[in-house]
Amino acid sequence: MPSAPAGLETELKFELDSDMVAKLREHPALSAPADARRLNSVYFDTPHHDLRNSGVTLRVRETEGGYVQTVKRRQGAGLFDRDEWECAVPDANPDPAAFHKTPAGGVLNGEAHLLAPVFATVVDRRIHLWRQGDNLIEVSLDEGEITAGDQHEPIRELELELKSGEPQALFSLARDLAERAPMRLSFESKGERGYRLAGHDGVAAIKAERTALSTRMSAGEAFRRVARSALAQISGNAQLLRRASMPDALHQTRVGLRRLRAALAAFKSIVDDDVFPRIRAETKWLAKELDEARDIDVFLHETFAPAEAAAEEDPALAALGMRLRRAQAEAYERAKAAIDSPRFAALLLDVAAWVEVGPWTAEAARSGQAAAAFGAASLARLHRKLCKGGGHLADLEPPERHKLRIRAKKLRYAAEFFAGAFGRKAERRRRAFLAALKALQDDLGQLNDIAVARTLGPRFVGQRSGDLAFTAGLIVGRREKHEPDLLKRSVQAFEVFEDARPFWPD
Repeated sequence: MPSAPAGLETELKFELDSDMVAKLREHPALSAPADARRLNSVYFDTPHHDLRNSGVTLRVRETEGGYVQTVKRRQGAGLFDRDEWECAVPDANPDPAAFHKTPAGGVLNGEAHLLAPVFATVVDRRIHLWRQGDNLIEVSLDEGEITAGDQHEPIRELELELKSGEPQALFSLARDLAERAPMRLSFESKGERGYRLAGHDGVAAIKAERTALSTRMSAGEAFRRVARSALAQISGNAQLLRRASMPDALHQTRVGLRRLRAALAAFKSIVDDDVFPRIRAETKWLAKELDEARDIDVFLHETFAPAEAAAEEDPALAALGMRLRRAQAEAYERAKAAIDSPRFAALLLDVAAWVEVGPWTAEAARSGQAAAAFGAASLARLHRKLCKGGGHLADLEPPERHKLRIRAKKLRYAAEFFAGAFGRKAERRRRAFLAALKALQDDLGQLNDIAVARTLGPRFVGQRSGDLAFTAGLIVGRREKHEPDLLKRSVQAFEVFEDARPFWPD
């Protein structure tokens, strides 16, 4: 049977805690009679997970009327939108004839016989239809379980899908529901969760995906793509961090946050509306809540661990290590409290709503400015600021070097954002430019780590702890010995960067 044409879903998904379900059911959108059904789904892939590696999922779901096969494909870093192909199949096995014209067919390339079950989901779904004026929204409450071998994970999700009407209505209902329970916006599908449970991704932190921009895209749509990708990275890693104190998840949460803040800077001229200051302030709040845990992680790994490995038994060093790890645990508790808070849940929803339907979108749609022209101007501006700030790098104090490092980060992120906006001809120059910029950023980063270590060390030494103070000063001093050479290398890296040819058009 031929598959249906590709459709585009527009939906929001929220992860729920067990105590949220009863509160949400009191809302009129969920208190009306519902269409209740049980959904048994099996996800298939090759032994090497070729579909997953290509951003494609293939499932067969048992329904009351038979079996439905669904192929989904992520749109680059798409969060609210996924391409979907769906059709009826005769039994619980994948039907190659029904998916050969979908992305799954292209990936498998005649090797559908390799497909086997990877994981399964059992979901009790209650579907409500919520109508307000011309807007119709499907509200689905899912409760169930994912099973991959002997691994199990509960499912407790709320999905809002816009069937007709304006996207603003979707966010309006989401905010109304969030007032009853601080739901956490999620961008991870059941398929992605299943693969993670099956060991495809293990518990690895979620890294940024390259944003898919094109030469014909508008600047407004480019910003949406970039911000969606950053928001997904923040949300996914924060969810991992809620489960365990994972340094990589903390780091990638901060990377996603920095990417979002870099996008706010790069696209400021088109997104600076009445909501913009609040978005920027809230992202700054979150960064501050996470910073100390990351600083201690770096101090432990880069400064303390080498000293600990090289030293013989040293009571003062052991005592300092205990204080550091206690401080690390407290810093992680602070970070987890932040991402567990209603304020963080509201931040995710507010940023998502602003990115999709914020006041800036109306003017951006009217102007229709091309991403390529906007990107060239934005990159040129950030490039000038970095070149100007680094002119006397050798004479800069640590705080000024840190500001220069931030400028380098913003330029690097912007260069990655606009990677696809100038066509393939610019790709070679872009790689060379980014290599020079990364070398500069890495050297400045090491200098900043030394500056942070210089301030962190004394903080973990209590009063009347002369031995600890001496030990902290000693291990920090070992790193400081490298500072002159690092500074000299940074100056050289800056000179190489200045000579690197910009990859964007004049």
